[in-house]
Amino acid sequence: MNVGKLFQKKTDVTADKSGKSQKADLQKKQGQKSSRMKKPEPPVRRASRRGDESRFQWWDRFRQYLRDVVYELRKVIWPSRKETIGSTSVVLVIVLLCAVYLGLIDAILSRLVRIFVG
Repeated sequence: MNVGKLFQKKTDVTADKSGKSQKADLQKKQGQKSSRMKKPEPPVRRASRRGDESRFQWWDRFRQYLRDVVYELRKVIWPSRKETIGSTSVVLVIVLLCAVYLGLIDAILSRLVRIFVG
C-alpha cells in the first residue's frame, strides 16, 4: 500500500471532476471495464466433523456464555433496598390511581348506555 498517495493533496483538475468521472478514471487506471462486473464467488462450505470436538463444542460455548453472563452481572449497579421499595410504591400508587379513574369512567359510561338503551 502506498501511504504517500493517501495523503497527497488533490489538484484543481481532480477536485473539479464529479464522482462518476473520478470513478471512471480510477477504473481505467486499474485496467477494469466499467460495464463488466465480476461475479462474486460462492461461499466455501466446510465439512462438518462429528468427532469428539464437535460433540462437546456446544458445551464449551455454553460454559463461555455463562461466564460472560456472570461477568456482565458483576458490572450491574443494583439498586438499594430503599430505592427498590420507593420505586415499587410509586408504581403501585400509579396503578391504583389508574384503576380508580378507569372504574369511574366505566361506571359513568355504563349508566349513560342504560339510560339511552333503556
